[in-house]
Amino acid sequence: MTLSIPRVLLAIALAALMAWGVVGLARVDTDWGPPSGGERLIRAIDAQSTPQPADAMRATAMLHDSPIDGRAWRVLAQLADAQGDKARADTLYAIAVRRAPRDRPTRAALIDRAFAANDLSTGFAQLDALLRVAPLAGPPTLRALMPSLADARVQDAFVARLASNPPWRGMLLPALKDPATDPAVALGLLARLGRESPLTTAETDARIGLLQRTGQDAGARQLWLSTLPADARGEGSLVFDGGFEHPDVTGAYGWRLAPSPGVDIGSDDGAPAQGTRALAIRFGGRAIGAIGLEQSLALAPGNYRLAFAADNGTDAQRPIAWRVLCRDGAELLSQPLPPAGEHGWRRARADFIVPAGCPGQVLRLELLARSTLDRQLSGTLRLDDVRIDRQQAVASPWP
Repeated sequence: MTLSIPRVLLAIALAALMAWGVVGLARVDTDWGPPSGGERLIRAIDAQSTPQPADAMRATAMLHDSPIDGRAWRVLAQLADAQGDKARADTLYAIAVRRAPRDRPTRAALIDRAFAANDLSTGFAQLDALLRVAPLAGPPTLRALMPSLADARVQDAFVARLASNPPWRGMLLPALKDPATDPAVALGLLARLGRESPLTTAETDARIGLLQRTGQDAGARQLWLSTLPADARGEGSLVFDGGFEHPDVTGAYGWRLAPSPGVDIGSDDGAPAQGTRALAIRFGGRAIGAIGLEQSLALAPGNYRLAFAADNGTDAQRPIAWRVLCRDGAELLSQPLPPAGEHGWRRARADFIVPAGCPGQVLRLELLARSTLDRQLSGTLRLDDVRIDRQQAVASPWP
């Protein structure tokens, strides 16, 4: 089987390196400064798409001045390869890479030859070596590699190289999250990598995001919970930390705090409704935008009940409400808190239904304001014991 990756990777790697190489060589040897022989010759050769037969004389001249110049050996290897003399090319490339291990075109050519021969292990070893000395080539090369990872053999060989934790491993994440990358391929790669080597925090976050993107919210939430300390997971709870006992835990399915100016959100340990803490939201008397409190959910289709405790010590003129929405914005529930001014803990609950086609939801606290004047409020709102529980469907009384 012939793989589709060789020429693409070679072309992209060389294109990414060209600008770097021109600047670097110009600093060493320019037409206006004292020539240093080999630098000017190799620059002329590498300015072409491929070495030409006449370049054998240039390479020989380079070796006359510097017999250990691996770049000249590489040019001779490329010419031998073009002439179909693979055995001689193998010998010359071995000399070239031994004498110039940091020569980027040598590494790129070796990548091309290995993949063309279906030698995946060697191809990725050479890609590893290239990206270690030419990190600028990493992002475009890895993006170009993504479609080929649909081939399980390519994916296995690539994972084996990634599991050695090369310094460019972090460059992979933008390519995996790129909208052009098949998320199933990206998820498969991360799953395989996770079996061979512990995923980094950033890789786990990418995997969670890809699961959400593909509608696998339950799996995404379970993966996120598995990254937390055992005492913070709240096993079986459909709302994470509804008692606000773990204010230090944030992330994909934790509470997200993004208060607008005039709103301050923080932990409160003064007489909570249950446990040792509650959440306090203080309003400073100005017109606010968003309250800035929400959490992603992963509820399967079915019947649910939201329950909570609130101490509404604000002067809000309009209701403050818990809303449950599908990821696409469709509203499933809007449940007002107890009215403003009713100091002390009050409990409330409301039922709602999650329909099919709504794999991910968000629980959000909102001020149901209609005007700027409605958005101006002072006082403190405290929240605690926020829960969502699965309910049994109520049978219809009608036949």
